[in-house]
Amino acid sequence: MRLCTAEGFRLHKASSDRLKALEISIKGARSPIRAALLSLFAIPICLSIWSTSARAQEIGGFGGKESFGVFSSYSPDSSHMLIGMSEQRRSWMAGLEYTHRIGSTDKVRWDYEFSLLPFYMESDPAVVATTATYGGVTSTTANSPIRVIHIDPSTPVGITYTGIKVYPIYGRETSYAVGMSPLGGRTTFFPRSRIQPSFAVDLGFLVSGRDLPVDDSNRFNFTFAFGPGVQVFSSKHSSVRLEYLYHHISNAGMGDSNPGVDQGVFRLTMSHHR
Repeated sequence: MRLCTAEGFRLHKASSDRLKALEISIKGARSPIRAALLSLFAIPICLSIWSTSARAQEIGGFGGKESFGVFSSYSPDSSHMLIGMSEQRRSWMAGLEYTHRIGSTDKVRWDYEFSLLPFYMESDPAVVATTATYGGVTSTTANSPIRVIHIDPSTPVGITYTGIKVYPIYGRETSYAVGMSPLGGRTTFFPRSRIQPSFAVDLGFLVSGRDLPVDDSNRFNFTFAFGPGVQVFSSKHSSVRLEYLYHHISNAGMGDSNPGVDQGVFRLTMSHHR
C-alpha cells in the first residue's frame, strides 16, 4: 500500500526507506487495530517529507515570500513621451518598498508591490526676470518666479506700451511632495538565478504643498510607472535592483490645467528577503 503521495517533490532515500519499513509492518499486522495504530505513525512521516521537500524546492530559488526595501530614483529631464507636456523637469525620489509573492513557477514569479514615498522633489523651469532693449540699452526686471510648461527664450512674453518686446530670463523653482503607490505588481523571470530580469507596474498618487507642475493645476496628482529592471542577489536574503521606468504625473483634469509630466526614471532598490 502507498501511505502518502508527494507528487512534484524528490523524496530523500532515508525517508523512502522509513516508508517502506512502515508499509511492511502494516501489511504484517494481524489485526485492524494494530494496522490503524501503525497508520497513525505514517501521518507525521508524510508531513515531514512534504515539508522537507517544499523547503528544498524553495531553497533552490531566490527571493523568499516577501521583501522589504529602500529605493532612490532620479530623472534628469522630462518631455512629451506619451501623455505629459511639461518640459525640462528634474525629479528625485526616496522611499520604502514592500513585496509579497503571489505565485511562481520555475521560470516566472509574480509579486504584489507597495511603495511609500515620503520624499519627492521636483525642479521646474520658471521665468524669474524679463529683459528689454531700448535705444541700445538693455534693462532687466526681476519678478516673482512663474513656473512654465515650455521654455523658449526666443519668444517674447510681452510688449511694452512703446512697442518694445520683452523676453524671459529662466531660472528654476523647487517643489516637494509625498505619496504612495498602493497598487503595484512585478513579474520576475528566472527566480532560481542570482540575476533576475523583471518588469514592474505601479499606480499611486502625490500630494504637494503647492500645485504641480505649474500654478493653477492641482496639489493632488495621480502617478503611474512601468518598466524593466534587473535584480542581482548577493545572497538569498539580499539583493540590489536597477530599473528604468516610464513615470507619469497627472491630475486627471481636476485642475484648471493639466499639462502632466512624462519622465524616464532611473531607480535603485536595495532589498532584504525572507
